[in-house]
Amino acid sequence: MKRTSFDPIAEVFDKTRGPPKYVMGKMLDALSKELRGYRTILDAGVGTGRFAKPVQDRKFEVVGVDIARKMLGVAKNKGVKNLVRADVCFLPFEKDFFEAAICNAILHLIPEWSAALREICRVTSCVMVSTVHERENPIRQAYTHLLEQFGYKLPRRESPVYDLRESVPPSKSLHISSYYVNARERLANMSRRVFSFQWNIPDDMHNKIMIELRKRFREKEFRQGMRLLVWNVEDLKAYLGK
Repeated sequence: MKRTSFDPIAEVFDKTRGPPKYVMGKMLDALSKELRGYRTILDAGVGTGRFAKPVQDRKFEVVGVDIARKMLGVAKNKGVKNLVRADVCFLPFEKDFFEAAICNAILHLIPEWSAALREICRVTSCVMVSTVHERENPIRQAYTHLLEQFGYKLPRRESPVYDLRESVPPSKSLHISSYYVNARERLANMSRRVFSFQWNIPDDMHNKIMIELRKRFREKEFRQGMRLLVWNVEDLKAYLGK
């Protein structure tokens, strides 16, 4: 099965992802509150430990799983403990090994995302939490649209967490914070191809698109928001047909 590894950008990943620090702080406070009372936590798709390290520092017992060796190395260098290299579709844990799971920005990378969700639910007994952006990224939307104008069709991008929210209403949906995104920063990151959907785009096409995006967005900013979703695992299992 095809997997997306972020090892090629492991060293710059943290600098190109996530909301402002104050929003991330609010998110971690809300996440810790929702995890309170659960002893064992799975971080499925732990990456560089952006969530696992602060949750671990708040005295939770966290196990992080990821397919990308270099990403796990970055997490280890931060001091993240209990890291396992494994495929989330084939988790090496017994049924109900964890009480809660963090599933953040991982399902959309897996074509067989329902298999990954099934595995997460198999090894988790109580709740699964995830984060979502409240609005589409207009720069990414424009990039995709320009690709199509140039005759390049991206593979269909799944939006599992958003689709899941419609099919299985979470037990909690918490607005964390709104904030403004500086388009210059996003354009700089996109120019460097730090997003996996860009990795196979021909150089000449990518360069032409970036010229057009800078014309459209260079002096702009756009509003974004973060939301924390909490599902009961039993509701997810019912949806999956268990």
